[in-house]
Amino acid sequence: MLPPTKWGGCTLLSNQFLRTAEARLKRPIECTEADLRRATSDLYYAMFHRACEALVEPIGADPDNVAFLETYRTLYRLPDHNYLEKRCREVKDHAFSNSIGNFSRHVIVLKNKRQDADYDPLTKFAISAVENDLTQTRAALQGFNETDAVERARFAYFVSLRGRKLD
Repeated sequence: MLPPTKWGGCTLLSNQFLRTAEARLKRPIECTEADLRRATSDLYYAMFHRACEALVEPIGADPDNVAFLETYRTLYRLPDHNYLEKRCREVKDHAFSNSIGNFSRHVIVLKNKRQDADYDPLTKFAISAVENDLTQTRAALQGFNETDAVERARFAYFVSLRGRKLD
């Protein structure tokens, strides 16, 4: 089960990134190194944007309300890639479901692959590995989407908001 492509008049990007990766891998024999790199990056961004979308789900949807749009935009932009990875590493120490744990582990794997894909010109990507990442991304997203909305929100805030330290 994937989330809809629109929610409250706002385009959801997670599915679009997933579909773009699928399209890049549709003809394996014709895939270039650039296709494999971009597909890898797209898969990470599908996961990243799904976490962003989970942040805004609890606020409801009112695309005609300026306050809603500003809140949506502000919350959506909270996640930081490095902090998200750090907190995903800590999920195992907290009371989250197996689906959230799987999602978190896959975010970590894809973030590092995305960095190689985008910044390391010497890294080579095998079509079979990227196809496997696509399969695992679909499964991680499906598990995440089937998780209770409250847990998705709790996870999204856990990986996005930096708490203040108590003196």
